[in-house]
Amino acid sequence: MEFVVIGIVLVICIFTVILVVIQKLPKGDVMLTVTSTYDGKNELDQAIMKIYFTFSIGKLAHRKKDIIGSIDWSEGWMPVCYNLKENGAYHEKRLLTATNEKNYTTFEINSPNAIDHLGRGEGYVVIVLEGSISTDKSRAGVILAVTANMVTYQLSDSTSWHNDFAVQH
Repeated sequence: MEFVVIGIVLVICIFTVILVVIQKLPKGDVMLTVTSTYDGKNELDQAIMKIYFTFSIGKLAHRKKDIIGSIDWSEGWMPVCYNLKENGAYHEKRLLTATNEKNYTTFEINSPNAIDHLGRGEGYVVIVLEGSISTDKSRAGVILAVTANMVTYQLSDSTSWHNDFAVQH
């Protein structure tokens, strides 16, 4: 009889722990969407693509958090700057720092200014066609690493475009 009671109590404890863990996990309001837009040519006659990203971190917005963004891109393209919508508007572009990597760099998202009270934010990264490209499609991907309460959540999405569009205009 004791084993039955202990078994029932153990099952109840396990279900309680599972419900608490599920309740604490972020729901479907955590997302990242990435799109690209051709933005003409610059003064050096380089094609310009803007890689827009919108994200939502849901309930994580109300926790102490750090957000690091990173972008990777196809060969032939080079990132120039990024901009975040802060307090509802785009303000100043920030230069992307050069790294030893040829197709990957990171940027910081200042949480208090770049995320609204619902946990949503948006921004874009500008990349230019720096060299020749050997494929007919290019891509860029954005990854956001959101660290809240010593747990890191990673969001990622990517976009692609036909290079003839960017080269011929």
